[in-house]
Amino acid sequence: MLDRLLGRRPAAPAAALPGPGELAHAPPLGLRVGGRLQFDRTMYGVAPGVMTEELPGGYQGVPCYGHIDLGDGYALHRFYLDDDAFLQVSTVSGDVDGIQGFIFHETVHPPDKAAFQRFVTGDAHLGAAGIDYAGHRWTRATQTTAGDERIPPMVYDEVLYRHQPPRRDDDLTHYAMLYSRDVPELSRQELLLVSAEDSGPADFSITYSVGVELTIADLDIT
Repeated sequence: MLDRLLGRRPAAPAAALPGPGELAHAPPLGLRVGGRLQFDRTMYGVAPGVMTEELPGGYQGVPCYGHIDLGDGYALHRFYLDDDAFLQVSTVSGDVDGIQGFIFHETVHPPDKAAFQRFVTGDAHLGAAGIDYAGHRWTRATQTTAGDERIPPMVYDEVLYRHQPPRRDDDLTHYAMLYSRDVPELSRQELLLVSAEDSGPADFSITYSVGVELTIADLDIT
């Protein structure tokens, strides 16, 4: 799939966009554009300062919903929140398989497309078995048989829905890798999602998002 980054995209007819108010997929857990949610932040009081980032407090609005079709019934649903964070829900054949909360920690803007391509195809942060970032050592969480060798990033497209009623508003391609580190003070792991985002011919960025695994009990959805 890296062929797409290098300009070798196969010709294909443009897909028809859903009409106004239409969502191509039903969001899980009753989450929706225009809704709100609140995180349970109890863990941050148990061991203050041990996490790289903390999920935002208070009720967060959902101005944007992103859908990622991973194929074979697997999908990621991202609910972008007011305070530079997002909730990610993974589903398998429509059933919830995992919930994670992320905070945008850093965004890097490569100077040109060539620099973006070099990052995607060769930078350690998109595939090395372990990386150093934000003062911590992170281990690649993506399952692989490659051992200590660098592996190619995961590549997937995200369709974004905004407005009321929600309608398809944008799309982008991610080149991503997930890392994690143990946080013994809380007996849990912190996640680091590195994603090189291709949003158009001259619109590239690299985002570092830090997060944690959650359960439905950690959420108050309204």
